[in-house]
Amino acid sequence: MRVLRVLLTLGAAFAIVAGVAYGGYYLMKRFGPLEQTLAGLKAMPLIGLVVTDVPGAEARLRASIEQEIAQPTPQGPSRPQLLLGQLRREYITPALRAADDASIVVAMAARAELVAHLQKTNVPVCFEFATIGIQRVDKLDEQGQILFRNVLAAVEAAYRNGRAGGKPLPMPTRAEFAELLREAGLQKIDFDRLDSFPTLSPEIACDTQLKIEQVPPKLPAPKRGPYSRYVLGN
Repeated sequence: MRVLRVLLTLGAAFAIVAGVAYGGYYLMKRFGPLEQTLAGLKAMPLIGLVVTDVPGAEARLRASIEQEIAQPTPQGPSRPQLLLGQLRREYITPALRAADDASIVVAMAARAELVAHLQKTNVPVCFEFATIGIQRVDKLDEQGQILFRNVLAAVEAAYRNGRAGGKPLPMPTRAEFAELLREAGLQKIDFDRLDSFPTLSPEIACDTQLKIEQVPPKLPAPKRGPYSRYVLGN
């Protein structure tokens, strides 16, 4: 079902997770001294936690940067970009899929609050959130930066919860996920917009993204956690 492929893309637009690139694009395109670049990548959402939690992760990251500086990738993703994707698949995604209902729903609520604020104050950045992740957090207004930090804190708490639990918890299938969207009130026009998401105007894309973020409170309590794990764990 195409709409669900689109939603998976929206989830991946978290950059590392949560729709926030946090300067990652700049760091990947403009490599500085090794230690400076390493410090910048470790400052990305959740990466610092993974480096702390996972033996050998920092060494892998350091080696990828050294190799990229010595022999830059001529085209396509750089070595550090590829490694960050691996770390996300190996550690971040499984942890979020194992996060309990309470922590993962709080993370979704924090995202919804940020997107709602961006819709009112900064539609271009709202569009970034929905597509490539926020590129310049320092350009957000004061309230936006507070809400951004809330998202990071909530997602990191969910990550820690899942790492401690260790076992995947219930998640809907793709078909079940679509049914949850319908149960929350999304209409045909919303699914049509999701199907054509890359071509939407920033205003409509932002509005559609907000609807996705605001689904959990519209569902029965037992379905909120699985829905949120699906969004954050893909």
